[in-house]
Amino acid sequence: MPDIHITVRERIAQAEGDPEIVCGNSDYTAVFDLDAEWSAYPQKTLRTVWRDAASGKLGHDDVLFEGSSAVLPPVWRTCQVLIGVYAGNIRTTTAARVPCIGCITDTAPHHDDPDDALYRQLLAYLEQIEQGGGKPEAVVLLTNSVPLTGKPELCDEPQ
Repeated sequence: MPDIHITVRERIAQAEGDPEIVCGNSDYTAVFDLDAEWSAYPQKTLRTVWRDAASGKLGHDDVLFEGSSAVLPPVWRTCQVLIGVYAGNIRTTTAARVPCIGCITDTAPHHDDPDDALYRQLLAYLEQIEQGGGKPEAVVLLTNSVPLTGKPELCDEPQ
């Protein structure tokens, strides 16, 4: 799991080194080096904030954690993610800015559930395995409802 190291001193959060996040991945961990002010708060909340390049809308996710690290939620179609912490009633940090690099799945909307054609194919694949028929030669992943048109947005400067 790639770690993003963030130091917090006097409520100022700063990413260490030159971290980058490849959009669409769920294996990044924020590892915080928190000053003594945070020791009174065993439970903290990580907040990530980003701007969707396609819609321009802001989004955010909160993750409750104990200790000094938390798994970062995946992001799509953004040039940077802001990462901070809050706890108690209320203690909060500034945002550490971490650049993001576009991924192959940024060109089409992210779907939590597979489309119907893909879902039917996956069920048929599992059914064939359960019936002892072995693995099919190939499983074609169809996304016929999402045309891949246009070109990906590139970011020169964090927004």
